[in-house]
Amino acid sequence: MAQALKKEFPDLEIAGNEDGNYRVGAFEITLDGEFLYSKLEKHSFPDDAGIVKKVRERN
Repeated sequence: MAQALKKEFPDLEIAGNEDGNYRVGAFEITLDGEFLYSKLEKHSFPDDAGIVKKVRERN
């Protein structure tokens, strides 16, 4: 996922867990404080193309 995003958006900053806090079962993507995807809500991982599309729509 990170590689697909960096390829499309080279200046995008990608961060891992905030402050080293882990949330078991969580995989969330936010952009400027807005949730783009939450594994906890969808119960599955997002596909790369779908997330790239959502980021592109917000830029």
